Amino acid sequence: MTTEMFDKAAATWDEKPIRVLLAQKVAEAIKRAVPLNRQMNVLEIGCGTGLIAVQLAGDVHSVLATDTSEGMLAVVKEKIISMELFHVDTMCLDVCSDDLGLSGTFHLIYSSMTLHHIDDTETVLRKCREFLGPDGILAIADLEEEDGSFHGDMAGVKHHGFNTEKLADLAVDCGFKDITFDRAHVLSKEDSQGMVRDFPVFLMTARAA
Repeated sequence: MTTEMFDKAAATWDEKPIRVLLAQKVAEAIKRAVPLNRQMNVLEIGCGTGLIAVQLAGDVHSVLATDTSEGMLAVVKEKIISMELFHVDTMCLDVCSDDLGLSGTFHLIYSSMTLHHIDDTETVLRKCREFLGPDGILAIADLEEEDGSFHGDMAGVKHHGFNTEKLADLAVDCGFKDITFDRAHVLSKEDSQGMVRDFPVFLMTARAA
């Protein structure tokens, strides 16, 4: 999907149970892997409609939910008001831009199913390292490497999942250590041929070196 497609899809995004379940599973995986606490300032890259942010918000000090889609962010803002999550804020952000407009550092930066939409993986990792404080944690959930069958429409898709060994090596090169992988979820969906297939989703966690 392109940013415009995400804008249009935002209003009905949460109506698909597969998306809600995935967010739940990723949030649970983050909670298992990361010792969340009420002093943590958290940044989410590619927040979508905030399905994960609202599940982590109660365990941390603040969440800055960012996305390139204003339509998605509008839905997050509605949730902030209706759920009274006033320690959650939103920002339209392209993580690969030169001037992100961010101040300070974060204790945790996470993303879910966002990295495969961004061409320059290295820049994302380096930007995350830049905005993490000492021993800050990065948590990325995304598809394990697949043959391209996951997305019927390839618009906006830059990677067919990720080879976890190569991603770990790149994370080390970008200033991370203590890299671990966990299986967050397995998505079952029809591929382009109408066959139901399983697509594993990993959670990579790493600490700022």
